[in-house]
Amino acid sequence: MKNVAVTGISGYVGTRLLARLDRTKGVRKIIGIDTREPRYASPKLVFYRRDIRQPFGDLFTANDVDTAVHLAFVIRPTRRTNLARQIDIQGTENLVQACREAGVRHLLHLSSYTVYGAYRRNAVPLTEETLRRPVPGLQYSQDKIEAERILGDFDASDTDVTVTILRCCPVIGPDAGGTGATILFQPAMMLGVTGRDPPMQFVHEDDLVNLMARLLARRKGGIFNVAGSGTLRYSEVARLLGKKLLKLPGWLMELSIRLSWAMHLQSASPVGVSFLKYPPVVSTARLAGEVGFKFRYSSREALASFVRAASLDKHLSQM
Repeated sequence: MKNVAVTGISGYVGTRLLARLDRTKGVRKIIGIDTREPRYASPKLVFYRRDIRQPFGDLFTANDVDTAVHLAFVIRPTRRTNLARQIDIQGTENLVQACREAGVRHLLHLSSYTVYGAYRRNAVPLTEETLRRPVPGLQYSQDKIEAERILGDFDASDTDVTVTILRCCPVIGPDAGGTGATILFQPAMMLGVTGRDPPMQFVHEDDLVNLMARLLARRKGGIFNVAGSGTLRYSEVARLLGKKLLKLPGWLMELSIRLSWAMHLQSASPVGVSFLKYPPVVSTARLAGEVGFKFRYSSREALASFVRAASLDKHLSQM
């Protein structure tokens, strides 16, 4: 691992990974690709403002890229579904082509635990062998499954490449303000479903980037679930955030969200209600057994670190 390319390097996880790779002795050059300027300065960074919907194999070959990390993906719900699919799917296809052209030996993709869907009869916990069943209409998880298929085909067609896929739960931490994981936390009151107080998982931003750095250093391939240890109930999440929790019947919540979505009053998609009722709970036994990785933060501690940082920011803004 000498020259590492990262798509989406200016995003939340990309910024944290850039800082981590900057401190990694074995990394000589970091090739960053994004439509926005990076927020972290590194002497190792070679940045290209490039839309991944356009081929970028020339950047990989020019910088002799041997390792690639794919983070560029549309996370937030959007009405521009065609654009999102182009970024998610065409961008992944362009990444694979760039890897072929440059002879990349290791490709790591940050996928999502939403590929398992949100269903009443989901096993607890879910393993990597569980059938992937995206919630109908939830483009994010559908595109993640398609991206996994593209990368799986690449892995099967090239015996010299190693592909790593991380099915990650929501990432949280001190720098998570305004990210996709915090959409539910933004309203003054959190909505819940009557009769449901489901367990939830989070992973701390530092744990995720440290895991990614280890997998890259070891060139470890495979599919791994990623989540901090333990769970906390949805009501506990609201309590930690200092939010009031209003519970509605599932049908009424879905109707209200559908109406507010149609009126452009909120950014949460109505198909996401199923994740308030039956969020996936994943097992990380494979990660522990095959990689020996231990998460520093539990799910509760990861969320608490975000709450502390958000409270401090609010206090400072009022001074």
